Amino acid sequence: MDKSKINCYLRALELEDYKITHKWRTDPEMTKLMTGNVFFVSSERERKWVEEKILDDRKEIYWAICDKESNEMVGMTSLRNIDYRNRKVFIGGITVGKEYWGKHYAFYATFLILEYAFSELGLNKVSTDYVAGHKVSKHLFVDKLGLSQEGIFRQELYKGGKYHDIVKVAILRDEFYKKFDYKNEL
Repeated sequence: MDKSKINCYLRALELEDYKITHKWRTDPEMTKLMTGNVFFVSSERERKWVEEKILDDRKEIYWAICDKESNEMVGMTSLRNIDYRNRKVFIGGITVGKEYWGKHYAFYATFLILEYAFSELGLNKVSTDYVAGHKVSKHLFVDKLGLSQEGIFRQELYKGGKYHDIVKVAILRDEFYKKFDYKNEL
């Protein structure tokens, strides 16, 4: 991986980020792509949610995805259910504002998450999931990043008036290092 091509960085969420995350969480075009159910969320509830994520990082870490040049927040992501005993974690989704789609932020942010999970947290396995049939997620996680399909949860999500299958994918540290010819630069 040529790290000079990475167009973004991760930073801790800040309280004022709720204004942006609330916009994304209430945009029907964006929520239809998310694995979770759609909820109507007030801006106050979103502010409190961001505050909780800032203050409690024992089992999960939330980040803003920021453009390297402008420092503007373009997305959000997280690691959830950090399991230090079994050395595994779950990527809680990659949200990129629709005005930033097609600029590879999701790819580079996910690479940075994987690098952090394996090199900084010392974990061995990172998994995530996506709605079956979501071609962009499959392309990102499986084709580009090398995660392997581990299973399909049939009719796992009821959304938009119908049931959807959820695809679970994962990558091991050795697979990540091999795929990206990774060399820790320390």
